[in-house]
Amino acid sequence: MVLMASEIASRPIPADSWVGCAAVFLTVAILDWFARRNPSGSLPKASLWLGRFAWVLLTAMLSYQGLNRHALPIATPAEVLLTIAWGLTGLVVLLDLTFDHRLPIWSTNGTAAICLGLAGFLGVAVPPLDTAGKPLILMHIGAAVLAYCLLVAQALNSGAYLLQDRALARRKFGGIYALLPSLVPMDRIGRQLMGAAVWMLGLSLVIGATDWAQRDLALVALPKLAASLITWLACVYVLVQRRRHHLLGAEFARASLLIAFPAALALFLSLPLAR
Repeated sequence: MVLMASEIASRPIPADSWVGCAAVFLTVAILDWFARRNPSGSLPKASLWLGRFAWVLLTAMLSYQGLNRHALPIATPAEVLLTIAWGLTGLVVLLDLTFDHRLPIWSTNGTAAICLGLAGFLGVAVPPLDTAGKPLILMHIGAAVLAYCLLVAQALNSGAYLLQDRALARRKFGGIYALLPSLVPMDRIGRQLMGAAVWMLGLSLVIGATDWAQRDLALVALPKLAASLITWLACVYVLVQRRRHHLLGAEFARASLLIAFPAALALFLSLPLAR
């Protein structure tokens, strides 16, 4: 029995499993889309609990992937997509349970389904990531991935805010606008997401820059650090302006969306294939 379990654990997860998990997240997004139109029925609870189940399922699959390779599942673009999907949907669960605030489930789970589908298409069977002799590098990578998950969530939150703000200005209350949360909680959670992203990305930068300086100052890592630094400085500037009440409401949301561009560049340069 032990040998059979060991043999099963040594097998990688097939690509179809990731696509199947993507289908679960897509089902959650579709259920939530229709649930917002009929909030008095059973669909809202069904989408909520199915979304939590999908996150637990993805957590188990990522854990298996890491144990199978004896490394963090972040060695390829496909695995980074999986980790971002996990962090984004996990953040949704955390906000719902802790702050009683829900990002639009249909958009976050739809994004997770796209990430999982792309990961299944790209394939995730790779050799383990070499972190020997660098114990802090795992903390650097984990903090960076978490920071980018926060920025993805903030981009979705900001997009929803701008749509809702436009709807209120034009006195439109039906269609897609009825599926969005109100402006006040989205503005509050946006400030919290940006603050958390500043701390996580700052921690990742400090560890990454220290590791880079202790090695050979390789120029190959310089663009990645520069893009991450620009992203962090932009986040700090927007957050400071928000707390000084210079960027409020829609202006804060637009600035948060603009940060998504250097963040996407920094994430791309951090991928193993970009090195």
